[in-house]
Amino acid sequence: MSQHDPDLSLPPAPSSRALTYVTAVTCGVLAALALEIYLSRVGFDLVAGWISLFSTRSMQLRTAGPWYWMAGLAFVTGGAVAAALRRAPPPWHRFRLLRWVAGALIVFVLAQIGQSQASASAGRAGAQVAANLSAMTAAALMALCGAYFTARR
Repeated sequence: MSQHDPDLSLPPAPSSRALTYVTAVTCGVLAALALEIYLSRVGFDLVAGWISLFSTRSMQLRTAGPWYWMAGLAFVTGGAVAAALRRAPPPWHRFRLLRWVAGALIVFVLAQIGQSQASASAGRAGAQVAANLSAMTAAALMALCGAYFTARR
């Protein structure tokens, strides 16, 4: 580069800690939501298990398993996203192809999961909404914990 050529490269933008946390929590909640849709498709329902919880021979893993799986996936996803964002500050010009491949993969996976049809009965729609909201709140808190533990220095 000669002395009179302008420098066309962009300086690295400062990485915002709040943006890292928001992105990690969003990705964690979306991963937990996708897992919840998949689990309801294969027969694990968040509400149906609680009905049989107090019976004499209830399967407690079937009742609590989806809750733990969703919280665990949100924790791992939030931590992985926060770690990736903290180690590779923007601008991500070098990762342009990787971003397109990852975006296409995410769209494909969500399309596969979304093909299932929701079959909630009208009698327990309120219980289903309450269970989903509490599960997503737990997923958001776990994703925030995962992001905090990996992004702190």
